[in-house]
Amino acid sequence: MKLIHIKKTGKNKYMIQLENRKITTYDTIILKYQLLLKKEISEELLETIIKETKNAEIYEKVLSFTNRKLRSEKEVLTFLQKQKISEIEQKEMIQKLKSIGLLNEKKYIEAYIHNRMQLSSDGPNKIKEDLLKENLDETLIDTYLEKIETSEIYEKLRKLIEKKIRLNHKYSTEHLKQKIREEMIHLGYDQNKIEDILGSIEIDHTEILKQEIKKLYQKYQKKENCIFLIKQKLYQKQYSIEEINQALEELES
Repeated sequence: MKLIHIKKTGKNKYMIQLENRKITTYDTIILKYQLLLKKEISEELLETIIKETKNAEIYEKVLSFTNRKLRSEKEVLTFLQKQKISEIEQKEMIQKLKSIGLLNEKKYIEAYIHNRMQLSSDGPNKIKEDLLKENLDETLIDTYLEKIETSEIYEKLRKLIEKKIRLNHKYSTEHLKQKIREEMIHLGYDQNKIEDILGSIEIDHTEILKQEIKKLYQKYQKKENCIFLIKQKLYQKQYSIEEINQALEELES
C-alpha cells in the first residue's frame, strides 16, 4: 500500500496519508516503524499500527486520569476495563504506570489518609475500611494510620461531638449521647475515645426538657391523664423521672 505523505496534526500526533485512506497515529509509532523512510506499507503493518495507535490513545487517557489525582490500582483497572482492552494489555499498562511512578501504593495510601483526615469527618476505622475496599495492603494502611497523632484524632472527634451538642434542640442528654456514640462509631472513631470526650463535656438539657413539656401539654391538655401521658413520653425520650418531676413542678409554679 503506497504511503503518500505524513503530516503533523497536533502534539505528538501525525496523519498518515495512504493511497486510499488516512489514519492518525503518534510520533512514537512513526519512529518505531521508521515510517518516515518508507514509501509503502503492508496490510499487516497497517493493522499493527492501527492496533498500537488504539493502545496509545488509551494510554494517553490513562495518563490524564492518573495525572488529575493519585489513583489506586483498582481505580485504574476499573478505568481500563471500560476501554475494552484485553487483560494482558491492562496488566501491561498497569506495570508501565508503576515503572514511571504514577501508580505508587505507599504514596496513594499516605495521601489518601492525610486528605480524609483533613477534609472529611471520617475517623481512622472508616478510612481503613475504605482503603481495604481498594485491595490495598493492610500492613501498609496500618503503618500510615499509626503515624496520625492521637491528639489530632481527639481534637477532630471533640469538634464533631461539640458541634452535635451545640446543634441539639430536641434530645435529652442520654438520648443525645447515644445518637452521638452511634454516629461517631459509624464515622470510624474508637468507642473509648468517644466515651472519653462525652465524659468530659457537661450537657445541659433543662431548657429542651421544658420546651418538650410545653409541646406535650398543648397536645394532651384535654385528656384526663394529661400529666401521666407527658411523663410517659418524656421517660421514653430518656429523661429521668426526677428531672421530669422537677421540671413539671417548676412550670406549675
